[in-house]
Amino acid sequence: MVLAYLITLARLPLLVVVLGILVYTSTWHWQLLGLVLLGALFLMDWIDGFVARRRQETTELGAVLDIALDRTVENVLWIAFLHLGLVSFWVPVIFLVRSFLVDGVRGVAFARGKPGFTMMHTRWGRALVASRFMRAFYGVAKGVTFGCLWLVHALGFQDPLYLVSLEPWYQSLVWLTVTLCVVRGLPVLLDGRLYFDAGRRQTDSGS
Repeated sequence: MVLAYLITLARLPLLVVVLGILVYTSTWHWQLLGLVLLGALFLMDWIDGFVARRRQETTELGAVLDIALDRTVENVLWIAFLHLGLVSFWVPVIFLVRSFLVDGVRGVAFARGKPGFTMMHTRWGRALVASRFMRAFYGVAKGVTFGCLWLVHALGFQDPLYLVSLEPWYQSLVWLTVTLCVVRGLPVLLDGRLYFDAGRRQTDSGS
């Protein structure tokens, strides 16, 4: 198995450790350790892509695994912060629905020979979804938001008033990330219509 795959798959057991610290520990030192591991969890998402490109190990399977682990990490973390009372019920719902819809469309595109971000064919779709800038910006937004939520949660053990005084700030980050999630999901659904139309034409011609 190539090194990039190992780095990608290593994020899953690290996620389990991170969740255990977040949900089941209540001391400041453990929470700070968990925050550091959370940073490592997101940094590994960049490292696996860098290693794959550097070693020329980019593959369709790698792209699919990377997206699947990204979805797993972000959706599980949103559910954890919902459990802790730091985000609205609708936040993980939006992310989960977006995940199912977008990844379903990407699955159809993959079957048509267009894996990952190569399925985007409009200029604005490529800019919002596939461009390196937007991918990095969205990744940083999620990382900063999760980091702030975790820090607020940890500070709450020191003084519960932090949860109240910092709420406008971390909620603004949450809804910025939700907005980016929706804005980057819509082009995939719109561009994805092409692959459903192509499949229908192939079916019609075959009959």
